Amino acid sequence: MFGKILVPSLCILFFGLKAFAQSPVKAKPVYCDNLPSAYDAKPKPKALPVFNTKPGLEYRVQVAVLKDTDPRNYHFHNSLAARYQPCEQVWIVESKKTFKSRAEAERLKAELERLGYPGSYITTIVSYE
Repeated sequence: MFGKILVPSLCILFFGLKAFAQSPVKAKPVYCDNLPSAYDAKPKPKALPVFNTKPGLEYRVQVAVLKDTDPRNYHFHNSLAARYQPCEQVWIVESKKTFKSRAEAERLKAELERLGYPGSYITTIVSYE
């Protein structure tokens, strides 16, 4: 009688603790499951509000894309920051600053490559002023 209760209880306890002890996996947000395959395929949404701003280009230096890796496990240069992309489930490690001129971004890229970040690249961002 005691064995019939003890064995299932121990199994439940063991597997429950094992599941609890595993590192938490970041779940994708709900909106990631319903991304349109093509924006032209769906009916056009209402027009966006119009503001008195002008688009401009800025540049940022990216040095790494980390999948299944937490950036807190590494010591990156202090000019860099990491941001999480929930749908892709990756961390993007990039410059904290954005630059108005591509030449400034190229200088930071060259400096970061000299410091040991080979393969870094420049991304273009549309900003509004």
